[in-house]
Amino acid sequence: MSYADQIFIQNCKDILSKGVWDTGLPVRPHWEDGTPAHTVKLFGVVNRYDLRQEFPIITVRKQFLKSAVDELLWIWQRKSNNIKDLSSHVWDAWADESGSIGKAYGYQLGVQYDFPEGRMDQVDWILHTLKDSPSSRRMVTNIFNHQDLKEMGLQPCAWSMTFNVSGNTLNAILNQRSQDILTANNWNVVQYAVLVHMFAQASGLIPGELVHVIADAHIYDRHVPIIEEIIQRQPYDAPRLWMDPTVTDFYAFTKNSFRLEGYEAYPLEEKIPVAVLGGNGMNLIVAVDANWAIGKGGDQLCYLKEDLKPFKELTLGHPVILGRKTLATFPGGRPLKNRPNLILSRDPGFQVEGAEVFHDVESLLAAAPADSFVIGGGSVYKALLPYCDTAYVTRIGHAFPEADTFFPDLDADPAWQVVSTGEPLEQDDLTYQYVTYRRVK
Repeated sequence: MSYADQIFIQNCKDILSKGVWDTGLPVRPHWEDGTPAHTVKLFGVVNRYDLRQEFPIITVRKQFLKSAVDELLWIWQRKSNNIKDLSSHVWDAWADESGSIGKAYGYQLGVQYDFPEGRMDQVDWILHTLKDSPSSRRMVTNIFNHQDLKEMGLQPCAWSMTFNVSGNTLNAILNQRSQDILTANNWNVVQYAVLVHMFAQASGLIPGELVHVIADAHIYDRHVPIIEEIIQRQPYDAPRLWMDPTVTDFYAFTKNSFRLEGYEAYPLEEKIPVAVLGGNGMNLIVAVDANWAIGKGGDQLCYLKEDLKPFKELTLGHPVILGRKTLATFPGGRPLKNRPNLILSRDPGFQVEGAEVFHDVESLLAAAPADSFVIGGGSVYKALLPYCDTAYVTRIGHAFPEADTFFPDLDADPAWQVVSTGEPLEQDDLTYQYVTYRRVK
């Protein structure tokens, strides 16, 4: 039985039996049907793999070595942040139109710093230190750069590596803030085990232990049945990793420099549901009447001049998301000032100066920051409500019988809860009040 299988199975059992569910909390991930993607988790999981004993790849679910290595090289060797340099498409949702995921992952490893040994990036500094000062206790890499977080397509999960040499053996610690156990646990273990092998061979050392520290090890609710079936399987023996012995230059390795010998594993025939992460956690602002109507004839139900002030206070400096028809109701049909305007339109030819136009929800979610505000109209609200956690609602105490566009009744939706209610206000013989809702499921 593979030792990696033993660890994986035990981690899954521990999470399912001892873990804590977040079902009572608002969460950013959602399933494609809009349902919140809740998890059961354990905090502070630590696993040790002795790379001298076996290569840590599981057999209860087949893993694809070359794909894992290709992604690893993309980050650590090519130091790329562009998905066009990657064979797979798992990062596509976080990339912009140019293919960039922003200042994330490979970008951070390619930034040069003025080390005492000279100007170089983090990878080259590790390579230099392993050869010149292998007894150093300072061999740490970090890609969780707080200064650049706002410019990252996603914040790194596996964020830090610490290397340490004992005698002629290279050991390492991988720190990970968050991990989806089903889709990513062994995938990351395989990748960073290969990385330790690469650094060791390039430095004339022997790969030793890989310690994997996971702050938040979790299983998604819709992954539980799949996990329960996988951990009942009888694991096979661990395979052997073949690594091209002629390659001693870290930058000369390719995905074909590695292969598994004697790898026998169970196929995963069931499709794994994937939680949508791109724009989750966003806000929305909407004005509704007594029947949750929001419009008539392509326009607002009414105009509350005093309502513009809190709208401006909430959205100023934050991205606003709206549809083409809503934009047309603005003065001169121009985007709002001092706010990035993200327009959702099915018209492939629609463009507007001063705004960024998206022609599908997926691409918009990939680009929209979590502090965005959805501001209408009806079809945009419907499409993006599943990705919002907070709703700022102006409740008008009057029903407009001619209304033809409606917003979902949040009072009737158990996923939403009122967290604050303002004092009743009045303008033009209309009473209204501000009510804030928060997603709880």
